[in-house]
Amino acid sequence: MKKWKSVTEVHEHALSAVDKPIKSLVLSETLAKYELSPQNKGWIGNAIENDWFGIPNNNRNEADIPYLGLEIKVTPIKKTKNGWSAKERLVLNIFDFHEEYKKDFLNSSFLKKANLIEMMYYEFISGKPSPDLVIKAATLLNLHDLPEEDILIIEQDWNIIVEKIKAGKAEELSDSLTKYLGATTKGSKSEKNMTTQPFSDAKAHRRSFTLKGSYMSQVARKVMSQEKEQSEKVIKNTKELKTKSFEEVLTDKFKPFLGKSKVELAELFNVHISTKDDKASSAILAKKMLNLNSNIQDTEEFKKADISVKIVTVETGKKKTTEGFKVLIPNQNTIDPELLIEEEWETSLLNEYLSNYQFMLVIFEKKEEETIFKGIKFWHIPYKDLQCDIRNTWEETKRVFQEGLTLRYNKRSKPTSTGKTYYIENNLPKQSSTTVLHVRPSAGVSKYFDDGINVMRLPIRSKWINRPNHLMGELTDYYITKQAWWLNKDYMYSQVKEFFSLQLD
Repeated sequence: MKKWKSVTEVHEHALSAVDKPIKSLVLSETLAKYELSPQNKGWIGNAIENDWFGIPNNNRNEADIPYLGLEIKVTPIKKTKNGWSAKERLVLNIFDFHEEYKKDFLNSSFLKKANLIEMMYYEFISGKPSPDLVIKAATLLNLHDLPEEDILIIEQDWNIIVEKIKAGKAEELSDSLTKYLGATTKGSKSEKNMTTQPFSDAKAHRRSFTLKGSYMSQVARKVMSQEKEQSEKVIKNTKELKTKSFEEVLTDKFKPFLGKSKVELAELFNVHISTKDDKASSAILAKKMLNLNSNIQDTEEFKKADISVKIVTVETGKKKTTEGFKVLIPNQNTIDPELLIEEEWETSLLNEYLSNYQFMLVIFEKKEEETIFKGIKFWHIPYKDLQCDIRNTWEETKRVFQEGLTLRYNKRSKPTSTGKTYYIENNLPKQSSTTVLHVRPSAGVSKYFDDGINVMRLPIRSKWINRPNHLMGELTDYYITKQAWWLNKDYMYSQVKEFFSLQLD
């Protein structure tokens, strides 16, 4: 192992790698190993640690260069329309359920392992061999030098994780519970990756502390940008986070407006409410209640935590929401059947998204001619709902696509306003047959031929019932209207029903 004199020496050596391809930083025998196993995800990090820094690959609980307290991390970034983005979360360390709960935050295992990190960024380009990828930047990341408000939120996250362990529910840990610091699974859910926990007999998936991808994207943008752009902040006074949780601070900010109608709020904030097809005013009023100029999701904290803001409206006396709750998976707004049939549940896009994302629900009640603001709720999909009902719907959808969709042609008694004389039924899971999640169209218009806009291609030929011969060019075998995942309206009501005391079951 190479002996480094100082952190500065290591950092200068890291900087000397910038703008160089990875193949120029590693030994020829390391490149030969890559050629034998090009799918090895850890090859880049291991190769650079070993060959460029002279640090043998290890699984120590201490930093990679322990006498300097310095961890080495090599992580991918990619160019997007919004600028540089982290391709993945930053793994800090694997932690032990039996030991972590005994610590306090300042002595937590991830701060011991990765308090000071030499971060090397390389640009990920899809399809390009790993040795040809180029180092784009190197920076020293000291977790103790993060903004004070970030440290306070990370401490709150760590406490949430530890409380789950103490409650004997380590198997229910997920990134959707926290803001910046995650407790992320390591490896597939096989027996070798399961471990015991101190307060339950149930085995739990081994976990690592990570800084979430959304948080690391904001770090990467600051490192890669010459401009030190500042997003608007929801929490302007950091001291609030010393005595309250992030959720409590925001809940308190909304409290003065509880019980006010949208009309009252609109007058207060000088916001126009459209009398026809009003979909935007609720979100605008929500940001005004927080005294924001930008959208809530564009604030620094919400971008770092990747919290999605959703409007939820319940009509008085009805036990369902008025809006549909579409599951908007990043880079996949609608289902891709060809990808879905190749996935396994544990690593599926749907499971990954719902396991990792948190929502802030902004809740209204529609009472005859007025709509009343009821409050907010930070919410994530409960573990049991995800692993039971949602998984069942996902598996049924996969089976239907694998076996070939059944499509039934039905003639209408009279044409629609657009002149359509028929409608098509399919055998995908519907809201009427599921408890949490269903599949339904998500397109401008209904189409069953390739119009390049509103349809998705099926991997297996569909099975038509009653299709007229003269419509075979319009109702084809391999195309249907784009479909998406939607949370059921009655299910979403059940998640916020405490806000509607007169409607409680």
